[in-house]
Amino acid sequence: MRIKFSPIPLVILFFILLSYKQLLPVLALAPLAFLSYFFGTLFLMAVIGFLVYYKIGGALGVLIVALALIFIESAYLDREKAPREHYLILTVASLLALPTYALIMGLSLVMPKFEVTAVAVLILIALYVFSRIVTSD
Repeated sequence: MRIKFSPIPLVILFFILLSYKQLLPVLALAPLAFLSYFFGTLFLMAVIGFLVYYKIGGALGVLIVALALIFIESAYLDREKAPREHYLILTVASLLALPTYALIMGLSLVMPKFEVTAVAVLILIALYVFSRIVTSD
């Protein structure tokens, strides 16, 4: 097993979560993501669950989820010995959640909530499809 990039987002996530002591226990699940994608998904669900439970949202919540997603996906890429370009595409696609969040917040001021949610879902699906197409071999 070769670990290359995946600890970097985990370290950044750790330093962000230092200001939210109640979220630190979820980091105990993080090392399991090095073993399998399934355990990484459990870690991501735990992070999202803690964010919802403690009502931490906004741009910070989006950033925390994006970093957790980058971590589990990069751990998968490390296990698969993926080329470096895939890491860059993963990072850019995940961090595009922040400007997407800003766009959706701007739209929510002028559009009904259902349409804003539909636009958000379409943008996220487009980002996902784009990243899958670019990284497919």
